[in-house]
Amino acid sequence: MLHSHAKEVLPFTITSTKLRPVVHSGSCIGKHIPVWDISEKFGDTDMLVRDNDQGSDLARCMGGAWVALMRGHGFAGAGRSLFEVVRIGVYMPYNARVYLDAMRMGEVKFLSDGETTKRSNWDPNSPEMRRAWEYWARRAGCAELLANH
Repeated sequence: MLHSHAKEVLPFTITSTKLRPVVHSGSCIGKHIPVWDISEKFGDTDMLVRDNDQGSDLARCMGGAWVALMRGHGFAGAGRSLFEVVRIGVYMPYNARVYLDAMRMGEVKFLSDGETTKRSNWDPNSPEMRRAWEYWARRAGCAELLANH
């Protein structure tokens, strides 16, 4: 599980514009990205998930999705492995940034549902995924952990 306040994602949490995958690496965010608004069930709060009821409501909103936007706050993501969670954490803001840039230029062509599905069937041991993992580990200053992965 991850949580992020990535500023690139925030516009999609407070507008009716749906965040969708637009680049191949953004396919990891999935086809449908729900928006969780804590105020709908809990009224005025500090917008932080403070208890199990709020956490359960966020999880309910996520349903089977990989990510959920959190109104005016950021996003939460889940994956089957640490690699998947890191991948979402890296590519969710990247995809949002590209989408925001493209909207200024005109009509945006999204990844199709088929493209998103095919891209989500990735092999974590493929050379391109190993290179990404190595790059992220080095940037995070924990390259020494690569020998154990």
